[in-house]
Amino acid sequence: PTTTAISRMLALSSLAALAAALALESGLWHTIRVGIPHAQATGSSQRMRRSTYLSSLQAVVQVSARHADVQLLATMPSDPDADELEGKLLAPLLDSAGLSGRRGGKLDTGDRGTIGAWASKLEAKGRETDVDTSLSPLLSGRWRVLFQGNPESGAVSPFNPLAWQKYITGDGPSPIQNLVSDSTAVGRLYQILELSPDTSDDGLQPSSGRFINVVDFTQAPLPGLLAIEASLEGRPERNRLAFRFRSGRVLLSTIWNGTLDLPYPVPFDLLGDNALGWLQTDYLSPTLRLSRGNKGSLFVLVPEPLPDSEPLQALLSPPSPPPPPPPPSELSRDPVIVCPAQFGTAIDYDDLTSALVARGHPTYVTPLKRLDWLRLIPSALTPEYWRAQLRPEAALPFYFEALDRIIDEVADAHPGTKIQLVAHSIGGWIARAYLGQADAGRRELCSALVTLGTPHASPPEGLLTQVDQTRGLLTYVNTNYPGAFHENIRYLAVGSEAVKGTLDLGRLDSLLAYASYL
Repeated sequence: PTTTAISRMLALSSLAALAAALALESGLWHTIRVGIPHAQATGSSQRMRRSTYLSSLQAVVQVSARHADVQLLATMPSDPDADELEGKLLAPLLDSAGLSGRRGGKLDTGDRGTIGAWASKLEAKGRETDVDTSLSPLLSGRWRVLFQGNPESGAVSPFNPLAWQKYITGDGPSPIQNLVSDSTAVGRLYQILELSPDTSDDGLQPSSGRFINVVDFTQAPLPGLLAIEASLEGRPERNRLAFRFRSGRVLLSTIWNGTLDLPYPVPFDLLGDNALGWLQTDYLSPTLRLSRGNKGSLFVLVPEPLPDSEPLQALLSPPSPPPPPPPPSELSRDPVIVCPAQFGTAIDYDDLTSALVARGHPTYVTPLKRLDWLRLIPSALTPEYWRAQLRPEAALPFYFEALDRIIDEVADAHPGTKIQLVAHSIGGWIARAYLGQADAGRRELCSALVTLGTPHASPPEGLLTQVDQTRGLLTYVNTNYPGAFHENIRYLAVGSEAVKGTLDLGRLDSLLAYASYL
């Protein structure tokens, strides 16, 4: 229960509320990135000049040509006029905003109209061909958004009642979406299309596939990304793909170099037809894609040259399932209960659970949900919180209740055995607090407590006591249940020097370690 954690939860709530308003806008999602301007990952300059970007884009196309059948890249006939129009359309976007700029936000009404005119000419050329872009292998891939909005009407103001009326009736884009996407605080936006080839006899049946719309704000003070997935629902007409939103994840980077994986708070399954949309792509080449959404927005997209972040790669390509556990007859050792870290759930400990099961230990994880940690918020509103005098039974009843349930379950499943607790991070001193306040019957069921990376020492006296992340909880534990407190329980603490505590204002992880991880 830390000040940092509560601040993150409040920030996440604001992010979720904003993103919910953007939920159904043509399959392209946006969010606000607050703070310093986004630095380019490919160099020290914050603005990539057009020539540099086109060189990167050319390299992407060349790589695609080396790894794909030449026929796949020839689905759109070569047209010198189209190449010239592409250059005219991209020039103001790249020159005004760079690769990760405001998606046309700096353009005046005249420039927006010009972009709309060039796009319309290219779309007309695309419709003159016999190519159905919805069947083209060029469509699959990763696409960066350079422009989004209605070029004819200009930017949509969130303070215009008529704009809201059009949005609600389905005749216009989301005013909030336009406000966010035009902001300099917005990070990288791109879309991943994974479409399988059409294998039907007539070539007109919908193949399987998915859309993943990505907002990358890894350079923000609250770094992470938002990924929304939609499934392909068919090809209702030429050049058009229909989709349905299915799920979303918010991946937040943590100060301990991990990833906090949270569900996106929109119940897509309950939205019915409101979760449906379509994208019409009348122009498609190896270097440019022009799509229009069902809300009337034009999207100008180019191949995404930068890689996905590691957390997103893990989300898109999950690891192979673990091997089946040994038969129950081979699980002859004492059972183990894992006590998770803050916001931890069973899925975060799959590897640890598998390793312990392989050693013969029936292994369970304390049944916590990420939203259970929201029950910390009431304690933050008490005088004890601000005086750093919180007591575990007042702040952590949800954790203690979960431990009661799982200990009773394991004891019933394995009568006559002793339970060993393996606790991670904050779960270590919470387990110490639990054992201290548990009734004698449950405590006697446990024989050992192993803690992994747990901050056992109380914060130093003085100023750091006032900024104690645990708000007095750890001091309470050490005062009332010091050291290896219970004689019938074996204690083992495992730590490391991965993060060393220092008074370095430039290193938040080291500063927090100095305060609470000594």
